[in-house]
Amino acid sequence: MGVSVMKKFSRLNFATKLMIVYICALFFAIGSVTYNQIHASAKILKEESARNLGMLTEQVALNFRENQESLGYSIYSKMAALEIPSLMDAYVQPESATTLADVRYALTQMITDSSDYNYVLIEMLDGTRVHTDGGKYTIPSAVKDNCAAILDTHRSVTYGNSNWYRGTDGGVYILRDVYAISPLRRVGKAVIHMRGNIFSVSNVYENTGFLFFDSHGKYLSGAGMEVPEEVRRQVTKDLRDNAITRRDNWLKTEYYMVSSTSGSWITVGICSTAAYREMVGRIIYHGVLFGCIGLLLGIALLTMLMRGLVSKLTQLRKAMARVSDGDFSRHIAVSGEDDISQLAQTMNHMTAKIQELLEQLVEKERLKNEAEIQILEYRYRSLETQIRPHFIYNALETVNSMAKIRGNEDIVEIVQRISRYFRSITVNTTRQFLTCQQEFDMLQDYTEIYRFIHGDRLKTTFSAKEAARNALIPTMILQPVVENALQHGIRSQEEDSEIIVHAYVKEDRLNLTVKDTGYGLSPQMERKLQSGQIPSGRQGGIGLGNVRQRLRLIYGEDASLTISNREEGGVVVHITIPLTYIEPDILGSDDLDWDLE
Repeated sequence: MGVSVMKKFSRLNFATKLMIVYICALFFAIGSVTYNQIHASAKILKEESARNLGMLTEQVALNFRENQESLGYSIYSKMAALEIPSLMDAYVQPESATTLADVRYALTQMITDSSDYNYVLIEMLDGTRVHTDGGKYTIPSAVKDNCAAILDTHRSVTYGNSNWYRGTDGGVYILRDVYAISPLRRVGKAVIHMRGNIFSVSNVYENTGFLFFDSHGKYLSGAGMEVPEEVRRQVTKDLRDNAITRRDNWLKTEYYMVSSTSGSWITVGICSTAAYREMVGRIIYHGVLFGCIGLLLGIALLTMLMRGLVSKLTQLRKAMARVSDGDFSRHIAVSGEDDISQLAQTMNHMTAKIQELLEQLVEKERLKNEAEIQILEYRYRSLETQIRPHFIYNALETVNSMAKIRGNEDIVEIVQRISRYFRSITVNTTRQFLTCQQEFDMLQDYTEIYRFIHGDRLKTTFSAKEAARNALIPTMILQPVVENALQHGIRSQEEDSEIIVHAYVKEDRLNLTVKDTGYGLSPQMERKLQSGQIPSGRQGGIGLGNVRQRLRLIYGEDASLTISNREEGGVVVHITIPLTYIEPDILGSDDLDWDLE
């Protein structure tokens, strides 16, 4: 089945294949984006709902605790104002005039229409119990039974604290000890039944319910939305199992919840997931709707793009056919900057490059012939320097001997340098390449001869990194550069001047620099030199132009020569050539890569 489909697909034309692939990719991309957007939006909505419920639950928990403390203090103050503790204490004293009627009357005064409670049961130290039943308030028997049961069950001393209980009738009860003030002593216990739901919340929370539990997980009361009994039982179970914070059944249950602890009480906020599910449904609906719209727009746009694409591909195919026939003069009309347009531009560039390479091939042969002529001339000049060299050496030796006899050490030194310099020229001009150190030794003698003739205000420095000392360079390639620095880089014989020659290796290339401290170049001359317009040398020198020409003949584009002003004054000439320690054969091979692009 799959092989058959692939065969049918392979028989389709390119445009149809591209359309199918684009539609599948577009469908996958829009579907993925839509799914991720829906998932992310639902997650954010869920987190935001839980966060809001958590903040609301914390506030309700704080209000619940404050209401508890306020009710406890209110009851204590009301009993003290009616002198109920004093009456309870006086009743149990021997030969006291206080009667049960007095205690009951004072106790009845606590119940009013505005009070938060409607029934009070007290027990004095002798076990006598008095309650507020009677009068205009009818109290159910279940309330009385729950109050009595609480007194019977909880006999421990509370030390003035208010203990809250939930009765079998669902009512809320407070148990606390009663203390006389002067002197301070416990005179009995009191159980108070709270009237109605005292822990109500604002109507803005009508879709949210709150359940209040003590530290042992016992349910006390609720507020807000009416929570079904089965939900309350499940919350109570989860609370005791410490599972409230682990509940994550938003899509499986009708409620979600968070808990907050304040003091010794735990408040659980419960909210229906109906609104959440409705919002998620709207997100899914709009996500799918916009995804479908995007898919349709993408297909329409793709159809328009395909028409232009097929047209450009047809032009490109025809152009490639012309190139294969040897026609490099025709170019493709390019409009736009898309991939196909760039491919057409590359095609145009390729045909132009082929024409250029053909022209360069002819130029390379011409340069090779010129290089052969240059080397022949160079060798001819070297032969001339070897004709009768002994006459010059004997004459210099005679001058040297006479200077030694007369004790003129300066003349002795300069004659020795002249002799050594000419001997170096005689020997080295027969070679095409020297080491940097050999070239520097010749230049050292040359500059010392120059300094002897023109004065000692000139300072020359020659330095080479270890890796550059034995590197090979064309013979006397630096001689014209140093000669030019001596002619144009010295301010005057009355001022100190310095020429610095340095060689170093960087990234497998040999770098040679010649710096002077002269006046520098004019802006116009610097621009000309930077553009490659180097004037010919003067006074018999080979000239900087010939230096550049020699470098090009030997190394092609792998060599460079730049001339520029120094920031601190003067000019710097920077030559860069390939690093080699073996003398290259620049004319000995027909397949030598000249690299003359």
